[in-house]
Amino acid sequence: METKISSLIKYLLKNYPNKSELSASRLTKMLYLADWKSAIENSKQLTDAEWHFNHYGPYVDDFIKIAANDDEIKVFSTQTMFGAHKQQVELREGSSREIEIQESEKKILDFVIDSTRSKNYEEFIKLVYSTYPVVSSSRYNDLDLVKMAQEYRDISEKF
Repeated sequence: METKISSLIKYLLKNYPNKSELSASRLTKMLYLADWKSAIENSKQLTDAEWHFNHYGPYVDDFIKIAANDDEIKVFSTQTMFGAHKQQVELREGSSREIEIQESEKKILDFVIDSTRSKNYEEFIKLVYSTYPVVSSSRYNDLDLVKMAQEYRDISEKF
């Protein structure tokens, strides 16, 4: 059974132009940016993820597990250009089934793709770390994106 999260993942995998950059880390953080954007605009996340700020930034274990359990998604080990280990995520050959997500969700995911497509990994991580939930929280805490989006809107209105 296809879950909403696997549909969101497939949409990113299908539409992100730089397929070789879609490591587990980058994909997870793209979903974080989508949840953050949705929380700001719609007062709700795209996913039902409970985000945690660990030593690698906003993180959720489940996304890559969901991807690995989907027959149309391939998760495999490879190396970065510096020789470090990374998990790569991609659509399997022949995965052409229509990805069913709402237009409002596509709009947010397209915004995330457009905002990150030209960033190398370091620039991408700087973007993630510059978001309000990260700069206003301590490591190893949970991130309530909907609550933090309201705080962010309240602060923004003052300026």
